[in-house]
Amino acid sequence: MNELIEFGNKTLISLGDFNLTVKQTIILAVGLIVILVAHVVVTRIFKRNKTLLNLSPKLNRLILRMIVYFIWIVGIVFLLRLENVNTNKFFSYVIFQGDKISITVMKIFIIIVIIFLIRLVMLVVEYMISRKVAKQEIEIGKGHSILQITRYLIWIVGILIAISSLGLKLTFIIASVSALLVGVGFGLQNIFNDFFSGIILLFDRSIQVRDVIQVGEIVGEVEEIGIRTTKIIDRDNIVLIIPNSKFTQDNVINWSHHDMKSRFNVSVGVEYGSNVQLVEKILLACASETADIEKTPPSFVRFEDFGNSSLDFNLFFWTYKSFRVENIKSRLRFLIDKKFRENNIVIPFPQNDLHIKSDFRVKKNDYT
Repeated sequence: MNELIEFGNKTLISLGDFNLTVKQTIILAVGLIVILVAHVVVTRIFKRNKTLLNLSPKLNRLILRMIVYFIWIVGIVFLLRLENVNTNKFFSYVIFQGDKISITVMKIFIIIVIIFLIRLVMLVVEYMISRKVAKQEIEIGKGHSILQITRYLIWIVGILIAISSLGLKLTFIIASVSALLVGVGFGLQNIFNDFFSGIILLFDRSIQVRDVIQVGEIVGEVEEIGIRTTKIIDRDNIVLIIPNSKFTQDNVINWSHHDMKSRFNVSVGVEYGSNVQLVEKILLACASETADIEKTPPSFVRFEDFGNSSLDFNLFFWTYKSFRVENIKSRLRFLIDKKFRENNIVIPFPQNDLHIKSDFRVKKNDYT
């Protein structure tokens, strides 16, 4: 028995004035297992509780994380007290000592707490904005911009606080970062350009999430606006990652910036001699029968021109489905072709007149 007691009192870990015996290590391991079991049990009870499930997923995750972190913090503090550990010596133990910085266990713990608070604040902000978006108090694009800007500000403030907690002065940090930016700025001009372009996009909101935009020949829906790049999904469901500077330097068409409803048109030609009033009536009927074409404002037909081989018309319509408008145009063309055939209206093929001069004489001196 005495040998077992002596083995339990044997020092296993020694960090300066802090000593951890075998007995303390076993108790600490068992305590951590108990805390882990409590973590798992609380998580399962929390997820099975129907009252909590009625809340939004973001709020569920927020509450669950708060409970879990509380269990771990209280459990570890209780274990340290149970082990009669000198917490002052433990937290003041120096892990790294430099000329201008000293890292202790307490400072590491403070940084972990700061990171936890950053995540907590970000989840609260995300939940509040998502509720406003769900209630349609703010647009989804505006909500995303506010959330992104808030995230960056929270991380910047949190990182500065964490660095200052290590003992570094903010003036020294700012001076060092400024010198670093000047040094690498010449070699990373494009990256910095994309970075500041991303900030401009988030603040002026000329392009927002769910907007349908066109850059050059690329047409797509904005999926995410990042700090350096923007992700858009084209009509082939392919994700395109475009540098933000592309949107601030090039001409960009935003189909849904002013209004989600946009105007498009389908052109068609009929042969000369056709009843143009009947053509107009059929085109308007096709527009009214095609899904996703809005009734207000009403569609209209424009008699464009007397073409080389046809009478040219344009059918104009409005739709909220600007991203998938090519499919709407296709259905509209199918219906126009069907109704034209039913009413004996002919869509002519291109015609060209070829004149052959038959009076062609060959002179003898042409071959001499």
